[in-house]
Amino acid sequence: MLARALDPERLESVKAGIFAALVGLTVSVVFVGVDSLLAGSGALTQAVLLQAIRRIVVGTVCCFLFGVTYRYIIRQDPNPHLRSGAVGAFALTRSLSQLETIQISGLTLASIVTLGIVMIESFGLFLSVRLVLDLGLKQQWLKPFVGMAD
Repeated sequence: MLARALDPERLESVKAGIFAALVGLTVSVVFVGVDSLLAGSGALTQAVLLQAIRRIVVGTVCCFLFGVTYRYIIRQDPNPHLRSGAVGAFALTRSLSQLETIQISGLTLASIVTLGIVMIESFGLFLSVRLVLDLGLKQQWLKPFVGMAD
């Protein structure tokens, strides 16, 4: 049981996840900061701070999961469609989940613009993580998934 828990492939996946989470944390902080500057309200209320922390935490956790999964998706396959498809799948899943909270009757131009911004941020977030993971794989800081030994 302990040998299985210390499986090198699993440890490498956790390493990729942590690597991705750190990138995701950084990019999420930048996005929240830019959003705050563009909003320009200047008032840092407890609600605004909690919302910012929630966005950063959710983005970081999503990036951890992306990093773990990305390693398995691409394996040693150079196909660029796998890489961009992984980014697209995660970004669309993250951003389109926002539609669950919007009533069709309450759909306004503002909510559509907000959804568009969330989509752009999601694609930017996962694309950033993908590029850094690809760099980590190229520099051999991370190892690609090579398959299971039977």
